[in-house]
Amino acid sequence: MFHRVITLGIVLLALIATACEYFESPTGITKAVTAQGVQGATFEPVNVTDNFAPDQNEFHAVVTLTNAPKNSSVQVVWTAVDVGSASPPNTKIDAAEVKAEGSRNLDFALKRKAPQWSPGLYKAEIFWNGKLDRTLNFVVVGTPQKTGTVAVSKCPPATTLPHKPTGWIAQVIMAEGAGANNEPVNRTGEFLPKEVIVAVVSAMNAPANTKFRAVFYAVDAGDGAQCNLKLGESDQVASGSKNLVFKLQQSKDWLLGTYRVDIYVNDVLDHTANFVVVTKKQVH
Repeated sequence: MFHRVITLGIVLLALIATACEYFESPTGITKAVTAQGVQGATFEPVNVTDNFAPDQNEFHAVVTLTNAPKNSSVQVVWTAVDVGSASPPNTKIDAAEVKAEGSRNLDFALKRKAPQWSPGLYKAEIFWNGKLDRTLNFVVVGTPQKTGTVAVSKCPPATTLPHKPTGWIAQVIMAEGAGANNEPVNRTGEFLPKEVIVAVVSAMNAPANTKFRAVFYAVDAGDGAQCNLKLGESDQVASGSKNLVFKLQQSKDWLLGTYRVDIYVNDVLDHTANFVVVTKKQVH
């Protein structure tokens, strides 16, 4: 009997260890950010942001891989979503693909060829083995001369407090909804006027009683709307590693334009995600 109890205990420990390894060892793309630059052999992002100046020399999309199998494919497609009369809506700028494995950062850089970037909304779509994994929306500050799919007025650039990442947010994902375990459903940076705006915040190793707060703004919604208008906010207290869902909805349609959500951790601005409201979504 004693031998059987020991054997059962060993089996249970093995199962627990296997479960821990399963849940704590993700595979694939675990993080992606846009930044002004990178440093070192590990391509650590420098000045993580999704707001760039027109004279920015190049955009960087830094993709973090974890336990990627050999010959894994990572592709980044750069698109000018709405830059007014500079080019048609959803104009593809460039694309790059690399094969990689293991745990590392990959740096995808888009260099400026013109005297300056056209003001407006851009995106970097990240593909994992041929499938769209996530979309990073970013803005070149300024006012497009003429609207495309997004109505833009003459609002000044959005101003926010300096970001001070706590390390307790793995990523912020904009999505059409949330499913089991608050996993994002249909990741997107583009919403239709009637849709609910969903921001999924992935908390990572947060201490007990950590407060996460999401504040939504209409940065530039045209039609005489105020610039950088606060739309709503909510907070949640959480700990450990889990997904937190923040939703924004209203009884009437959203105005076309650019929006953002600021994520605070214990009242410190940690992350900002940009998104847009459009008349028609780009088909991936």
